[in-house]
Amino acid sequence: MMFRLLRSPGVTVDNAFHFPREGRVQGIFAALLFRHGQNVSATSLAAALWSDPPVSADANVRTYIAKLRRFLADIGPELHERLATVHGGYRLDILDGELDLARSNELWNEGRRAMSRSDFRGAVESLQSASALWADAPGQDVAAQGWLDHRFAMLREQRFALAEDLAAARIASGDGLSAIAGLPEIDDPNLAREKSAALMLVACYRAGNLPAALRIFAAARATLRREFGVDPGSWLQTLHHAALRRDDALLFSDQLLVSLSRDAEPRPQHSNLTARVA
Repeated sequence: MMFRLLRSPGVTVDNAFHFPREGRVQGIFAALLFRHGQNVSATSLAAALWSDPPVSADANVRTYIAKLRRFLADIGPELHERLATVHGGYRLDILDGELDLARSNELWNEGRRAMSRSDFRGAVESLQSASALWADAPGQDVAAQGWLDHRFAMLREQRFALAEDLAAARIASGDGLSAIAGLPEIDDPNLAREKSAALMLVACYRAGNLPAALRIFAAARATLRREFGVDPGSWLQTLHHAALRRDDALLFSDQLLVSLSRDAEPRPQHSNLTARVA
């Protein structure tokens, strides 16, 4: 059994995926999944769905909880019992290993540890397994305007960061071009993330395509200047200068990819990033 947050909120039982059809019920399910094992008040559940809850919010939450219980009961009585009514609210009980987000994070950490010891094939395997648990844009069909919408936006950013780490591992393992294809924004010339630009630059250079590497830097610089009024950070400029002087010692360094798989310099974010990633 696997509870799902990284696609439509639902549950997989015996290889069959089940999810509530109604958007608000999906929202209640997602809110309980995010806070699994914790008591969640009806007020908090209402705040997950609405930035400005209506007067009928409490009654609506009770209705959605009832529908969620029926949904779980239709899958199996054991699932129905996982959703408990507690003083002032509700709690969804999930066992270790039953939430896809937690499992993905475990695999992601395994991949990063493999990168740190230069086990690039092992890193690719773990990071691919982590990525396989994700939909392209988790939460996109969930009806929510409150804190739940923000949590899903954070998940979409996390999915992008995972794609970057997987790309770094693939490039380090010698699979540079497919690594570029794995980055969600590779077809978008308006690069908004310096880490993605750095990975694309390195991959193109290692693939022997210096003009493409230089175009990637130019596109990233134009985007940063237009959207944020800043130039690329010093580390991205260093990679650009290395490409110009054909510095194989740096651009073919395994340590470079290990460093890029970690969080680098803080990079600007903007309000449309999650929409562009989606």
